[in-house]
Amino acid sequence: MNKFLLTFFIIVFLFKTGNVISNSDIFDVDNITVTSNDISTQNREKLLNSAFKKGFQKLIKKILLNKDVENILKTNIKEIKYLVSSYQIHSQEQNDNLRKLIINMSFDKKRINSFFYKKNISYSDTPKTKALLIPVVIKNDSFYLYSKNIYFEKWNIISEEEDEFIDYILPIENIEDVMFLRNNINNLATADIKNLTSKYDIENHILLLIEPEKKNNNIFIKTFLSDKNINKNFNIIIDEKNIEKTIIKIKDEINEIWKSQNLIDVRTPSFLNIKVEIKKINDLLSLQKSLEKIDIIENFSVVELNNEYANVKIKYFGKIEKLKRKFILKGVKMKNINNQWSLELI
Repeated sequence: MNKFLLTFFIIVFLFKTGNVISNSDIFDVDNITVTSNDISTQNREKLLNSAFKKGFQKLIKKILLNKDVENILKTNIKEIKYLVSSYQIHSQEQNDNLRKLIINMSFDKKRINSFFYKKNISYSDTPKTKALLIPVVIKNDSFYLYSKNIYFEKWNIISEEEDEFIDYILPIENIEDVMFLRNNINNLATADIKNLTSKYDIENHILLLIEPEKKNNNIFIKTFLSDKNINKNFNIIIDEKNIEKTIIKIKDEINEIWKSQNLIDVRTPSFLNIKVEIKKINDLLSLQKSLEKIDIIENFSVVELNNEYANVKIKYFGKIEKLKRKFILKGVKMKNINNQWSLELI
């Protein structure tokens, strides 16, 4: 390996390690639209403040559990603006009576982490995923899966922006599924539903039982998400004339389960020493770019560096399995051999 080039890349890597620049999708909020009838120059700042507040609300609803949202939404505009790292006016329109701005903004990762640290609140780094959804309506000791099931018909038509976490896949009509449901109609909540899910190449699945005639706990959700079984039952007012409201409420409950599986507690970071073999001249810069783009990495530092390998200490939030998945998405394979973690650029 050319020693001059290697020395150059080592110097660049050393100078750029330590604090990770925020370059994370989780803290990006796009397409915030604000309008005002006041088109004066003095009102522009008010309009931008309105956009910052609206963007902050969107971010908070995306990453926090419902129980924490209300209190955090009381944050004042001065503190919100401090949390914003950058913004871009995507488009603007103006006529004699109306000014309209569409803004994209990014929130600073370190400041957001500090903000939640002080509030003692965990936030969710919730990945996009697919899940098989089996919605079953039970009425008068009969069940409905495909036909006469408005939830099956409307589920993927009715949505809100917060539903972006999960792509729901509905089952294909199958007589075997119908027979399984008929044979287990009285114990679906405890039944092993592998017979319903095994034919689909989808890791996550959700059984949804809707019983409109029950007064209490008329909704039951049985989920298998990220290799964990979580069940939840609750009661809502079901108005079949306004089924949209019911579906949105159920989706919100599923989102809460999914968020809870991906919580990050900024008060309890983890540290990892990892070895990276240097096979090509630009391996160090490729590694640096990957580390900077992984949102759960707070910072990293080089412990040892020579022309064969680098030992890097990483401070991150969340679980090691999540970190491994993040690396794979960035083209880096993470391995553990004889209790020594290593990275391999794919």
